[in-house]
Amino acid sequence: MDEIEEQPAVDNALYQESSPDKKTGMHQVWMLAISLSILQIGFGIVTPIFPFYIVELGVGATELGVLAASFALTRILLAGPLGGLSDRVGRKRVLLVALAGFAVSNLIYAYADTIIVMIIARSLEGGISAGFYPAANAFVSDMTTPENRGSAMGYLSMGNMVGFVVGPSLGGILAEYLGIRLPFVIAAAASLVTLVILNLIVHEPERQTSLSELEKRRIPVREVFSKNAKAYSALGITMFANMFAIGILEVAFMLDAVQRYAFSPLQIGVFFGVLGVIVIIGNIAFGKMSDRLGRKWLITSGSLVAALSLYFFMIASGVVDFYLAGAILGVAISMRGPTIQAMIADLSDARAYGSVMGTFGAISNSAYVVGPILGGVMFDTSGDSISALGLTVMVSVASAFVAGIGLPDYKPSKASPDSE
Repeated sequence: MDEIEEQPAVDNALYQESSPDKKTGMHQVWMLAISLSILQIGFGIVTPIFPFYIVELGVGATELGVLAASFALTRILLAGPLGGLSDRVGRKRVLLVALAGFAVSNLIYAYADTIIVMIIARSLEGGISAGFYPAANAFVSDMTTPENRGSAMGYLSMGNMVGFVVGPSLGGILAEYLGIRLPFVIAAAASLVTLVILNLIVHEPERQTSLSELEKRRIPVREVFSKNAKAYSALGITMFANMFAIGILEVAFMLDAVQRYAFSPLQIGVFFGVLGVIVIIGNIAFGKMSDRLGRKWLITSGSLVAALSLYFFMIASGVVDFYLAGAILGVAISMRGPTIQAMIADLSDARAYGSVMGTFGAISNSAYVVGPILGGVMFDTSGDSISALGLTVMVSVASAFVAGIGLPDYKPSKASPDSE
């Protein structure tokens, strides 16, 4: 069994609420999950539209890949700094600014008439929203304990996936009957609604120390990573593989579905709806399972299930086949997603949660730079998505191997590094 290097005793209450009741923390997680679900509706609305938008602008798969990657590229540059900023100025402020930026970028989308303007808007969206997910994950880490953290990450992921189900389906319906520009306006409105709700119902945990004292007690993120370098490296590779596959699917496979199989916006929306329903159910179940049985085997198994689903995408020949492959992929995502986030929090010093989450956000986004661009180029070269999907199968299998040998094997309730 891999042993986790003992962490120094730290004050895990740097961001704790004044009340020690754990239920208070979980209540805040639920409020944040609701806000995140509304935001994700805004994100998801545009998903079925991008392939059709590209056709209207007269560009190809490579340009679509660059459009998708530009979002992640700016997030790479800013996710780490903004994650650290949330450690200093508070999680809530970073979340609110990110939501406002997302609204502005979607309004630019709505009136874009060239691919350059689209890429600028996408880059702006990524840069301004870079702090949202690291801050949200760090917020959950602040408000939970190792014993219930997997469940809490599952709830947060569930909120994310509720929007993921509703958003694409709504976007497909709107694009089918009202055109491809109106959904961007609705996405902007949804993000502003989310901003108001989050400001009203999510409260920054009370600091037990002053900002100056917190600065003195903060430790460099490099020092945190050095204590469990093998495990952090394995988690980084696994997270990269997960987002790489999603990037390939959103460009190469979506264009394949539109051009070779004549999918409508509504059918693409339903596809993401099926995927999302599976993930909503799985996030809660697998999140709780990881708290009881451990994180490692779920992450490793999820990588293998992902490889299987991607192979099914390769051999699929019709709508039903695609939906089946999507359902299997949903199982894989729900096995890995909240479990990876929970293990990152388990391993991390509470004084550097935001910076650690921001760094992993940068890793995730780097995969979403490489995946869409490579998927677009491979699609333009071969004329279909089969070769790109084959590459993702190999990457997923490799990540399962790395997770199997690199991740620590422990049960959070008994051997969490935060248990001191």
